[in-house]
Amino acid sequence: MSIQIVFVSLSTHRRISMAQRRSARLQARRSRQVSGLLRFPDNTSTALVPVRQTTTQPETSRARDSVMEYTKNAKYCALKLPAVPNILKVKDDESCTGFIDSGTESALLVTPTTAYVWKYSSPDRIPTAISFPISNASGAQPLGVLVSPSAGSTEPGLVLVNPTTGHLTYWDAVGGALAEGLLHRKKGMETTIQLYQSETLEYLQNIEPAGVIVATSTGRFVLVALHDGAGRPGVACTAMRGAGTGLWSNIVGFVKVGSTRRDVVAMKPAKLLGRGERMVVTANARGAVTMWHCSRTGDYRLVFEMDLREQLISSIAGVYPQAEKTFRVHDIEMLPNDENTGLLLSSFVYDEDDEEKIYYVLFTAYFDSGDFRIISAHRITCYTMQSTRPPRLLLPGPGYTAFVILSNAVIMLDTVLKSDSNISTRFKWEDVIQFKPDVQVMSAGTEDLSQINGQVTRHAGIVTVTRGAGVIRIERFEDESDGNAVRSTADVIKSKLEQAVYYGFIDESPLDFGKVKQVGYDINDIETAISDVSDEIFNGTSLYMQVDDTMTCLTLRCQALGRLAEHLSLIFSSLSAEIRYQVLYKLEKCEAAKNLYELWFTSPASSSRSGMLAEVLSDMTQGSGSVDSFFRNDMSKFGDLIAAFSNKCLIRARTASGHRNIMLQHVREANEFLLTVLSSSAYVIRSHYKESIFKLSNAWAVTAPWTSTFDILNSLSRQFEVTKTVCTSLWEASDASDEQVATNLRDLCDQLVGLAQALCRAYEERISFCEAAESRREQAENLKRAYVEQRPGWLKPLLAFGCGEQAFQLGEQYRDFRTLAEMCREEKMQLDEYSDEASRLAKEKLAIRTKYYFDTYGYEFAQTLYQYYVDAGYTSELFISFPDYREYLERFLSDRKYDRVAWIHDIQTGDFINAGKKLVNVAEKMEDPLSNKRLQLSIAKLCLISSASVGGDQTQDDIRYINEELDRIDRLDEEDAGENEAMEE
Repeated sequence: MSIQIVFVSLSTHRRISMAQRRSARLQARRSRQVSGLLRFPDNTSTALVPVRQTTTQPETSRARDSVMEYTKNAKYCALKLPAVPNILKVKDDESCTGFIDSGTESALLVTPTTAYVWKYSSPDRIPTAISFPISNASGAQPLGVLVSPSAGSTEPGLVLVNPTTGHLTYWDAVGGALAEGLLHRKKGMETTIQLYQSETLEYLQNIEPAGVIVATSTGRFVLVALHDGAGRPGVACTAMRGAGTGLWSNIVGFVKVGSTRRDVVAMKPAKLLGRGERMVVTANARGAVTMWHCSRTGDYRLVFEMDLREQLISSIAGVYPQAEKTFRVHDIEMLPNDENTGLLLSSFVYDEDDEEKIYYVLFTAYFDSGDFRIISAHRITCYTMQSTRPPRLLLPGPGYTAFVILSNAVIMLDTVLKSDSNISTRFKWEDVIQFKPDVQVMSAGTEDLSQINGQVTRHAGIVTVTRGAGVIRIERFEDESDGNAVRSTADVIKSKLEQAVYYGFIDESPLDFGKVKQVGYDINDIETAISDVSDEIFNGTSLYMQVDDTMTCLTLRCQALGRLAEHLSLIFSSLSAEIRYQVLYKLEKCEAAKNLYELWFTSPASSSRSGMLAEVLSDMTQGSGSVDSFFRNDMSKFGDLIAAFSNKCLIRARTASGHRNIMLQHVREANEFLLTVLSSSAYVIRSHYKESIFKLSNAWAVTAPWTSTFDILNSLSRQFEVTKTVCTSLWEASDASDEQVATNLRDLCDQLVGLAQALCRAYEERISFCEAAESRREQAENLKRAYVEQRPGWLKPLLAFGCGEQAFQLGEQYRDFRTLAEMCREEKMQLDEYSDEASRLAKEKLAIRTKYYFDTYGYEFAQTLYQYYVDAGYTSELFISFPDYREYLERFLSDRKYDRVAWIHDIQTGDFINAGKKLVNVAEKMEDPLSNKRLQLSIAKLCLISSASVGGDQTQDDIRYINEELDRIDRLDEEDAGENEAMEE
């Protein structure tokens, strides 16, 4: 085996002492704690990402980077460490193992051909890595661990073992390996562990100060001392039999090896017992546990050995009877400084038909040969996915939080400590950090809590080495509660949602915040969490949004609510319409508030505002709050602001009627306010989010839409009428040479179009909402009648102010065929008064428009147009104006209620028999004077006589009936005349 050092940093690497590193890390941690949970980027960024840490001195090397938060909440954070060697950037399927040594802040990665060691705390983006090429003819995955530095050194030692030959090599300092030289290695730094035929080494663990321990495939344990009794480097191997001496003990040891020590999954260092001594605990997949006292002198003693499988399974069999078939143990950890209490990580397949769904169970047990007992069994609920690597259990000091390391996730959960006053079978808290599919955890190690003078310099946590994301530190913050508080499920979901909103949109983040539905949370808990998160964002009370600038604050609220919606978009079909509308309405209001604040207080045109908005806000807060205070802290009153501002503007406009410019400013400001809130904000958000994101195509919630309250409907109506009146006065008195008047008129006409559109949309929205519930149907009918009556008064005035095209577009958009028909005829009548070329072209355009309506909307439009012509008395035009659509006209006139005019169409088409019959029907049904009936019957008689030759007997019968009716009318006339003469006498 040979050694080489690989220099891969872009600048010359300068070794930093451990004291300097710890000082820098302490300063960085304090900086993060002081600056809050999240720091926002500059306004050019589109992601809510934390700003990278700044240093006390300018960084000149492009090869250096800073720690970056990938996620953070009140319980923990995940940090990207800058040091990423090139081996972690290579995306291949080469197998590898790793080891983390927090004492020297070093990481080891072992592939079948090479071992790499580097400082994971290095500030260099590409750190200096030392590589150890491995001679490995069998291709088996070598075993390796880092060990403590020798006396006088700060560099870790390295132990590498060939699993097939048993060859072991120990370097007491990785950096000194080159200087030492392989050809002049000190005696005792290499050895060979004797193996039986077909026996291999399966597990290697650092158990310093006792050395390292190795497990073989046959269940043998070998203690390897790395120092002699005086502490000098030296390698010595001792087989651990654990059954005493003599022939009988050897036989017993052999039987135990075959039954309880094969298939070892964990060998963990436990409590320090003295100088050079440590307790070691082992577990195999079956659930057999052994505990040993080991010394670097080679001495060892077995203190506990028991097969716990049956007891572990029976403790959960009442809830999970299916666990026995696939139950296996993965790892074990003893609580810090406790010889008897420990944790066992296990799993089983919940459903044989779905082997991907794994239930992980963490047992807390008291290990004593005479008094073994299970304290608690906790099934992890936040994650149930399969792991492609053996699950690992880590317990950094002081042991309050356990970390479960899986191939694609890290689970954190509070432990049940022996010292707890009220030991419960339920763990207090758990959560999971899940990585994206292309990120794999290769190794992990613990970092214990560190304090100096009572100040935390390092939180308890773990360091993970990943392929695809580099090195990530996960820190668990100290819990400031009394330790007995249990967070609700909604609290856990809320934390996940917040992380997704504030960190989930960092492009380079390796974390997958997933969907909250994945682990089967109750839908009510999900909705409660969504409501809480959206409320905190909307009201600006979230700890993640503590910024000073009001405009920035409003912008971030909009971004956060939008991202919350996008994150939840895949589960919206499971959520109630009520909660979806809650989030949508909050997003709309935040967008409206942001746009208002920008227009009124930060844009270049804000200086020309009258100051009314500030006055209204002062009135609403009774003088106790400022403009910024309202937009930051009183967003719940945003709906009240709309009506209050509109009313204020109307009052000011009336009082300033004698001052045209002031009045115009008030009217324009009121219009701009309403249109900014509705058309430029709420409607824009709704068109983008309602169906595509919120999946709300036709559903309505219990809560009424805030954009069509009666206050808003009244404000829009009043403002439209005021604006129309002002436009009329300006139009009639406009001076073509007065550019200011012309500009004001153009602006007001544009606003009038916007108000008309807002009125149509608001009414239709409110009607649709009321129709969704039986209890609101009567209100819906009243609104519908009012809407149909008022809508022509919003569209037709636009023609008078040169906004005909917009008027027609609104009529088309809201399918107001009656108003479209009226506007088409009115415009035609106006154009008929002129004979110039422009009028001729306008008539052609109008004819094309009318034809488009017939072709696009078909009989629905034709029926409405014909009805308008009948109601208005334009029957002569009705029969000649639209010759290409006679089939629609005949269909319309086939209804007997139109016989009064339909007979004319029959005469025009030569159908005299039907004309006569329709006139007879009119004379019978209509309450007309006798003179009218005589005329109708007389014309009917003429029609039938003219067709007598083709009408047959029925026509003759009809003529006789008409003669009888005419005679009866004559008699009635004579009787009326006689009565009139008598009255005169």
